[in-house]
Amino acid sequence: MNMKIYEFQKNALETVIIQFTEFKGKKLIDMRVFYNAGVAQEDWRPSKKGISMSVDLIPELTKGLEKAKKAWQKQINK
Repeated sequence: MNMKIYEFQKNALETVIIQFTEFKGKKLIDMRVFYNAGVAQEDWRPSKKGISMSVDLIPELTKGLEKAKKAWQKQINK
């Protein structure tokens, strides 16, 4: 079960995909860098650059991202 939630371009060669996955019966959220392995066409493959965690940790992840966003906004507003 892979269900893509969000995707954004990291750079010209890589994209980040956030998706729900399952491993050994456990539901996970996976955030991973994908690279284009195709020569003439798009052939996106997952890299080792990423993180998977239990979906139960989404509230903690959200809290951390909100803190990072606030810290980043403070830095750009200096």
